[in-house]
Amino acid sequence: MSTKYTTTKRCYLIDHHSPQPPDVPLGHLDINEYESFFDTANIDSLMVYCKDHWGVTYYPSNVPGARQHEGIKKDWIGEVSSLLKKKDIEFVAYYCIEYDEGAARSFPDWRVRRPDGSGLIRDDEFAKWSLCCCQSGYREYCLQQLEEIVSRYTPDALFLDILGSSLCYCSSCRRKFEEQYHYPLPESDEAVLEHRTDIMQFLNNNTMEFLAELKQRVKAIDPKLAVTINFSCHYPQEIRDMLEYQFSEPLLKDNWFSAAYARDTAVGQYPMLAPGEASQVYNYSSANEYIYDLSSIAAQGCRAGMYSGSQHIDGTLDFQEARLIGTAFAEIRKMEPHLTDRTPVKCVGIVQSDLSMSINLPFLHPDAILRMKRHNPHQNAVLGAMQLCEHAKLPFMILPERTITDELLKQFQVLLLPEVFVIQEDIAEMLRNYADNGGLIISSGQSGLWDADSSRRPASSIADLLGIGHTEIHTEYKANRWSAYLKNVSQRDFSGLLSCTTPPVSEHFMETEPAGSAEVLLHLILPCVSCDDRHWVNWWSPPPGTDSGYPALIRNTVGSGITFYLAFDFFTMASTEEFSDTGSLFEDLLAMENIKPVLYNRTKTPDIIRTAYFETKDSYIIHQISTIPKHFHGQLSPVEGGTLELKCKISGAEMVYPKKKTLEICTDTDGTVVMLPELSLQQIIVCKK
Repeated sequence: MSTKYTTTKRCYLIDHHSPQPPDVPLGHLDINEYESFFDTANIDSLMVYCKDHWGVTYYPSNVPGARQHEGIKKDWIGEVSSLLKKKDIEFVAYYCIEYDEGAARSFPDWRVRRPDGSGLIRDDEFAKWSLCCCQSGYREYCLQQLEEIVSRYTPDALFLDILGSSLCYCSSCRRKFEEQYHYPLPESDEAVLEHRTDIMQFLNNNTMEFLAELKQRVKAIDPKLAVTINFSCHYPQEIRDMLEYQFSEPLLKDNWFSAAYARDTAVGQYPMLAPGEASQVYNYSSANEYIYDLSSIAAQGCRAGMYSGSQHIDGTLDFQEARLIGTAFAEIRKMEPHLTDRTPVKCVGIVQSDLSMSINLPFLHPDAILRMKRHNPHQNAVLGAMQLCEHAKLPFMILPERTITDELLKQFQVLLLPEVFVIQEDIAEMLRNYADNGGLIISSGQSGLWDADSSRRPASSIADLLGIGHTEIHTEYKANRWSAYLKNVSQRDFSGLLSCTTPPVSEHFMETEPAGSAEVLLHLILPCVSCDDRHWVNWWSPPPGTDSGYPALIRNTVGSGITFYLAFDFFTMASTEEFSDTGSLFEDLLAMENIKPVLYNRTKTPDIIRTAYFETKDSYIIHQISTIPKHFHGQLSPVEGGTLELKCKISGAEMVYPKKKTLEICTDTDGTVVMLPELSLQQIIVCKK
């Protein structure tokens, strides 16, 4: 197997989905110009279009129905692959699956169909791609082309774009679904949501079957071939496990959080994150913004990639893109000695659940890629959990549910359950063991309140652990936006808005009651009215009315540990960034239980500085990045780095990037404090254990 994917860190894709002439003539492709572009861009990996969204190939395919781009009178893939091998640059062969405009127009029977028989189209602002179904003759067409590409050009890796199965109503898909589930494939939006568990299982199984057949056929030609798919980290675990390495585009807020999510859902699979938004060719961002975007990926432990439309319609290249990418990748190269052979510091674990992905979906989009891009309620809550940890400057990791073991959980001081709707008994038992042994669990809203078949439970599957009883979901105040307000009813002190007012919660809340000796800390105050066409108060959400008596925050003692249950969608509130008090409340809960990580960055500007924490056998590695360049068009302004506070003693601390500098440390019986210098863009600190 080619192992280049284990070492490459600077990948680029010239993103040039190209219709036939005269729209895009491609008459001046020059391999010498491309070589100069690659050198300038400072890359060690190149993704190369073999077949794009238009369905055109960039080599002479012999598969019946294939159409090479008519502007190319040669074997362009042959030229590029030979150049990459000569330069020892990783050759990643790109092949698009479901989006194939040419095949859809030439072979209408291959189209993904809507219930009314019309073709499904990705109706974007500019592009209107047609989708093809892999349960049709299109499947063999793709497989033969992939065999052709692998046998002719021996790429190091095969990259499959737009792979996931879209919801199709062609005769083959209808028949296959009914044979497996013994009822017709639902058609209306309401019926699709009602049967979403079966439908999602059906679509995921189709994807797995196709991927398994694809891998079997291409690896029969080249067993060394590495195979990956786009958006890997957003597929279920069983699909992720079929890949040699994982590749994703950023879908969770930005590169920083997307990279952390990709890193932890691909442990041991050399994840790469590649944004397209880092660049607008012809409307360029500054070099500092490129550096910020790509460094954010590297800082969180992913390999950095990028794609952009740097190819002109005649095939020549816009070299300003190469210069800017090269500037950013030059900085990545300087950091590379500190980016390998390290693991994230463990403090807060955030549980991620594939089983929860289809629960509470407002709409199941038929296009597989749009289903991923539009997220689901559980993913939104996971993002909020990450944002809370980042604001508190706590080391965090995503914990996919099927990777969880008792031994793994012991390594974390805190576990977060962000709308983990489905918590099956094996996971529930490990959570009980974790709390019983002294761990802290913070759970929100509907965690554990659903079964994997999308049926609602009367009480959470971990109700005993959380110290709560039966639970009802209240949505009657949804039109208000703020469905309730928080009131401190305990003797405990809270900071932030709870110290001076009654801060709001989002569109729904839970009604439950404390069980046993569980302690109620906050109540829910209901709005004075529920908004409709006859009832409102003013221009904004109606103010607080009466105290409902419903618990909003419950603290429960479990063995040597503690659980907190927030009876509202706390973590999703954090992800929206519309609620001012989520960060303060989160930090209050941690302070109540005296949570102190092995190290963290104390800073006066937690919304400006982002901090990642890794460790090796003999060192801690801390990477700080200022967000100022991203928000202010690349402008730099020094910001205080704050301090690093460690619970242990260290032998020394040094800034190793952007320059070397020995740092002042203060050691006492409680641990060590490292005085950090100012930073304008980023810095890497190494603390010797």
